[in-house]
Amino acid sequence: MAVIVHANENIESALKRLHREVIREKVIETAREKQYRIKKSDLEIEKRRLWAKTKRRRRTARRRMRK
Repeated sequence: MAVIVHANENIESALKRLHREVIREKVIETAREKQYRIKKSDLEIEKRRLWAKTKRRRRTARRRMRK
């Protein structure tokens, strides 16, 4: 990942471009995720929670559509 500063470009705009690129590639998120080791069972629990959350959202959306 690199940002080239052009001849007549402001450094602030180059920093903004770098910041957008870091966010787009999720560099900070992956660093935080890999900072500590997460047990496989905890990952499975988190996956189940996310699935239940999406299931609840779909169910409530379906109920709203019926009315």
